[in-house]
Amino acid sequence: MRGSGSGGDRAKSWWPWLVVAAVVVVAAAVGGWLWAPFGRPSAPSSLVEATTGPTVTPLATLETGDCFTTLESPWAASFDRVACTDPHTAQLTAIVPVDSVLDASGSWPGEEALRERAMLACQAPEAIDLEAAASIPDLEIQVRWPANETEWDAGVRDYYCFASSSAQFDSLKP
Repeated sequence: MRGSGSGGDRAKSWWPWLVVAAVVVVAAAVGGWLWAPFGRPSAPSSLVEATTGPTVTPLATLETGDCFTTLESPWAASFDRVACTDPHTAQLTAIVPVDSVLDASGSWPGEEALRERAMLACQAPEAIDLEAAASIPDLEIQVRWPANETEWDAGVRDYYCFASSSAQFDSLKP
């Protein structure tokens, strides 16, 4: 005989609720999947035009002839490159291999040796248009070279020759 408070009835009474809960969860997941596209923003109907202006560029990707709005330092981590047709007061006139002015025989020559040859490398006719440079009264030549033995060992073996002025100038690239 069964008593009125037996555990068997309670065990059977939770099964319908479990089935209802599972159906609700599955229905919510399917409904969310079906309605999700309606809640997402659509793609723009037209493309936004690009604006011109400086492009932040790391040293390793600079090319001879690149122009800059200004040149804070040749030792900067990156440079604000602009089209040379835009207003600019600085230019990378040349990238000169160190071994063209200094026999390093592949080993680190030391900062002093690199510094001593920097202007020789960047004021050569192959590195700058000397005639055009002579017409710019406040032209300043700044040079970056491999800063340390770690850079040298990583393959940085060039002088980066920058020209800057307080006023805009035409290309000084030879």
